[in-house]
Amino acid sequence: MNRTMNKIPISCKCTTAGRVHLLEELIQAFLNLDYDGDYELVIVNDYIHQTLHFDHPKVRVFNCEPFETIGHKENFAIEQCKFDNIAILDDDDYCSPNHLDNVNKYLPGHGLLHWNKGVFWNKDRIVTLRCLGNSGICYTKDAWKGAGRYPLGNAGSDMDFVTNIQKAGFKVSRAVPDDRDVSWWYRWGMNNYNQSGMGHDNNNEENILIRHARFLEGERRAGRIPTGDIELKPHLNMDYEGLLNKYLADNGIQ
Repeated sequence: MNRTMNKIPISCKCTTAGRVHLLEELIQAFLNLDYDGDYELVIVNDYIHQTLHFDHPKVRVFNCEPFETIGHKENFAIEQCKFDNIAILDDDDYCSPNHLDNVNKYLPGHGLLHWNKGVFWNKDRIVTLRCLGNSGICYTKDAWKGAGRYPLGNAGSDMDFVTNIQKAGFKVSRAVPDDRDVSWWYRWGMNNYNQSGMGHDNNNEENILIRHARFLEGERRAGRIPTGDIELKPHLNMDYEGLLNKYLADNGIQ
């Protein structure tokens, strides 16, 4: 019997801009996934000074002109996904090898999946296991369509998207894996421009895309980010699974 018949097919989606050093870790985490169903990684890059390349049968990279809004970029990325189940893999976060098994366990029968237990990482260490909010959410294409697709906004559009899915009546899964089975890592303090927690667009400050573009330009002029054609070289900077095992042992979790 084909074991993949028991597993949902999953499209992992990553939208990125100017963060090659983080993206390479995320790709390595994807390559380390241990999942015997069908799955893929869709990467959408719209940083004009970088053209990304990576040749792998499960990974597709789209290099695009800058999108008008985050919502336009998200909708384009979802449109490229081959499968109906979408798992967000943000480039500044991390997932353990069992992550898609957890998605397969908790998403079916729901339109939206939140991780009510995962790893909260700050700068260089695991702080705690906790609810991770909108980080790493998973959803179905039916829920995306039922919510009217991704809102065409910028700051706060992720929260609006989640709210719209719930308003459309889709069931929400709030996953609480056992401590030893947590798989999604929300990484904070990664020395990058993090758009989380910036509220919604308003008239009192510049568009978040303008602020982000200014940040990237400063990094480019300072020579801190590569430009041109870039062959991505996946790798991990730390033994994340070893660090998780040590955290669990230090906290008496068997």
